[in-house]
Amino acid sequence: MRITESADLAGTPDEVFALRATEAFQDEKCLRTSPREHTVAVDEQGERTILRTTRAMPTHNLPDAARSMVGDELILDEVQDWGPPAADGSRRAQVTIKVHGAPISLAGTLKVYPTADGSHQALEADLKAKVPFIGGKIEKAAAPAISHGFDLEAEIINDWLAAGR
Repeated sequence: MRITESADLAGTPDEVFALRATEAFQDEKCLRTSPREHTVAVDEQGERTILRTTRAMPTHNLPDAARSMVGDELILDEVQDWGPPAADGSRRAQVTIKVHGAPISLAGTLKVYPTADGSHQALEADLKAKVPFIGGKIEKAAAPAISHGFDLEAEIINDWLAAGR
């Protein structure tokens, strides 16, 4: 299932990236999704910045078919692999989300580029649930959570920029 999301951000791509590439920001992003537990890591590898989060999420809101595959807890690994800024200041990341113990994943690109009022970010990704007969249902059930996570990240960025963080 193709997922596309976009949001306007109050800061420049450099300001947005400077916030996003901190453990404090990644920690806040995880906490706002109400995980049972989580870990975050920010690693610089040459010109690349790798943001990793792992979240243990309750599954009480999932359809029965999905819950029967993963149990009462869903472990999500998210990686954002950010490259250096382009000449215009824009940045691009390869984004992956994998679910432990289930053939469900997301892979795509997150871009942040300058606008007259700050910046704009756009996600283009493919959500896949490789489960015979019910994969489409699982993808449809998971898509709103992906959209919510994208919106939440933009909200935190704008809140933190407004607070002068």
